[in-house]
Amino acid sequence: MEKRKISQNEEAIRGILIIIAFIVGLVFLRDILAKRGVRILMLTRQDYMNAVEYYMQKKYGEKFEGEYIVENSIYVHPKAKPEWHAVVEVYSKNGLTYFSDNYVGYLKKEELEKYIYELVKPVYGDCKVYTHPYGFSLDDSFNRDTDLMTYVSNSDYTTYIFTDKKTENIEKDFRKACDILVDKDLQTNRLLVTYITKEDLDKFEEDVKDYTFNTLKFYYRISSFYDKAYKTGFDDEIDILEGDKDYGK
Repeated sequence: MEKRKISQNEEAIRGILIIIAFIVGLVFLRDILAKRGVRILMLTRQDYMNAVEYYMQKKYGEKFEGEYIVENSIYVHPKAKPEWHAVVEVYSKNGLTYFSDNYVGYLKKEELEKYIYELVKPVYGDCKVYTHPYGFSLDDSFNRDTDLMTYVSNSDYTTYIFTDKKTENIEKDFRKACDILVDKDLQTNRLLVTYITKEDLDKFEEDVKDYTFNTLKFYYRISSFYDKAYKTGFDDEIDILEGDKDYGK
């Protein structure tokens, strides 16, 4: 029986199908390699997401979920704490892709807040203290076992204090708090102290911080920046913002 000859159209279609199958297989293979942390040349946004999720899981021993990408930074959160938005910076070296992150800032958050609270309690009384890591990656050697003082000596974070203390010595008290942080080498990028009513302080939670600032629901907020470049302490220039004039009435 004579075999049927394959037409040129059929050969072209077969060639196209082979190419498509090869590309699909290559994408699938890249996806598997990226998820397993193999340092490959990244081509797609999903490549980066997969690789970052694996990198964070392998480094910290918990599962992470990618959120979005901004330039060379990828935002992720641990599945157990979706409100923590860690930043992973991506950089290339010798054709390979590497990562660094700021997640240690979240792991040290509670410990650091308690430490600062005890330091400023003599100044502001039974206040509330919160810290928030800046969106910059930290030293590659930082991990879950990094101790608190190592973290604060080479990191970027903001410190927020909320108090119901009277405001007559607002600037004097603020300078005391700044001196305390400098003396303990707590190099917070910025310190903000906000004066609110006792009623608001008693029920205050960190997730309403931005709302409080945006709506001016406070008496005063005083702040200053720490000189990270020369590590000479807080700026002499202090900013005092008055809140809503009807607040607390």
